[in-house]
Amino acid sequence: MKKGVLLYCFNTSQLAYSRITERCVALIKKHLRLPITVVTNFETFKFMKPMGMVNYKLIENDTKNNRAGKPWYNLERHLAYEHSPYDRTLVIDVDYFCYTDKLLKLMDTENDFLVHKDAHDVMWKTDMRFEREAMLDIVWATVLIFSKTPRVKAIFDTVKLVKDNYYHFCQLYRVSYKNFRNDYAFAIALEQIGGHRDYDIIKDSIAMVPADAKCRVLKENGAVVEWNGKVVSLEDQDIHFLNKDIMYV
Repeated sequence: MKKGVLLYCFNTSQLAYSRITERCVALIKKHLRLPITVVTNFETFKFMKPMGMVNYKLIENDTKNNRAGKPWYNLERHLAYEHSPYDRTLVIDVDYFCYTDKLLKLMDTENDFLVHKDAHDVMWKTDMRFEREAMLDIVWATVLIFSKTPRVKAIFDTVKLVKDNYYHFCQLYRVSYKNFRNDYAFAIALEQIGGHRDYDIIKDSIAMVPADAKCRVLKENGAVVEWNGKVVSLEDQDIHFLNKDIMYV
């Protein structure tokens, strides 16, 4: 079975995701040693430094979504089934840094679709469960692992349906976050496909560095981050950086 990693990278006027992707790719090569495909647009591709053996898929991405008044290009993940050249695919955000081989082990399981349900703020300053924001549990589309099976194709087809009718599904599930968010789109699709029954999840919690934290040091095996005078050293664990200042460290 052909296995690989699929990344989505689109620069905005505020953020150079291409620089973050360079770090992400280096860590994937070190700890996962899987083939990598980067889905990007031509404008972003021009800013990418050579990263060795990496495949590229150039598309014209949807640029209509925004968050807090700033461009937020997150509208392509529902096409991962079509974009992936692999039988077994790991999709991660480019600001999710693999400091371990944990995800490689999950790639060898028999589950045809896996996603996280739990995440935690590494500074423990906020709850990340969001039970009151919708009538269903959120999932974290930060990491997706899937095989190309009919059931998984149905999941992605349902995510497309949710995306195209997002306001309707927000009303149906009382999702208070009305700007399109993959986390809710995949949560709704899994509820619909599974007949509101439980589905397979990645059983640990994503370590999230909050957006208003500062990254002081990026190390070979982790990072040192600071928030409100509190400093935390994170080592030998995978980390999702919501604070995009990592591009400057």
